[in-house]
Amino acid sequence: MANNNSAGSGIGIKQKLMRGKLSAFIICLIISGFLWLSHALNTTYYYSINIPVKFSNLPANKTLLSELPNQLRFDIKTSGLKLFFVLMNKPFSPIMIDFNSLKGDNKSQTYAKMGVNKNVPIKAVIFASGEKGFVVSKPIINPSYITINGDSAVLNRIDSISTAPLYLNQLNSNYIGKLALVRPSESVYLNLTEVNISIQADKLLQREIEVPVTAINCPDNFSPKLFPGTVRIKFSSAKNDFSGITEKSFKAVVNFNKQKKEINKLPVELTIFPTEAFILSIEPSEIEFLIFKSK
Repeated sequence: MANNNSAGSGIGIKQKLMRGKLSAFIICLIISGFLWLSHALNTTYYYSINIPVKFSNLPANKTLLSELPNQLRFDIKTSGLKLFFVLMNKPFSPIMIDFNSLKGDNKSQTYAKMGVNKNVPIKAVIFASGEKGFVVSKPIINPSYITINGDSAVLNRIDSISTAPLYLNQLNSNYIGKLALVRPSESVYLNLTEVNISIQADKLLQREIEVPVTAINCPDNFSPKLFPGTVRIKFSSAKNDFSGITEKSFKAVVNFNKQKKEINKLPVELTIFPTEAFILSIEPSEIEFLIFKSK
């Protein structure tokens, strides 16, 4: 009997251990599931949903450019928890669009279908040149950005909207005008049809300035002597930029790495000069030198 009692007790202990392991496994499984669910609900998701749409008060004196959609697609970015509550509202109630509340374009008399909005820069297609003695500034576009509307798949391929081309030759005065915008496709709608363009044409003024010359990359233990030590730089610039340009705006150098054998002349280079200055000449373009061994 003792042996039977001992065997029964052993089996009971094993069963308790098995039940304990099973309970621990179930608890770990529940905790893992909770952690996974918490992570999933806090993760950001990109999701597309289709919502039915109904139109009312269609204008009787207008012709539709294309068939009106029976649903709209929305691309959303949200957390898993918010996405869960959004999807819980399926099926979605239709969006009601009253044409009386839409803004029409009085010039084209058309209505755009509702879609995704995107802001993109306007690219001016302008070919302008000034008359001799004049410089043409970069065109100023106003506004510089435009809002376009359409399907998100189409809009993702568009990074700018171009103007109609404009050709201006021999400008000798400022230009102010308007340029039409080009729709990239019939499925893309613009909130503007044209933009303002202004181009400044400034008369070039000439000036001569004297600048010291610096020697670079001279051989070690040698000192150079330059003849002459300065050069005269003739340049032209627009009237508006002229007063801000001084001799400190330039740096002239001779580079001993460009020395040719048995020739004691080096070409003069400008390593620094104003971008608004048009260099006409450097006199002299080459200068002589002597080098002395340093003590």
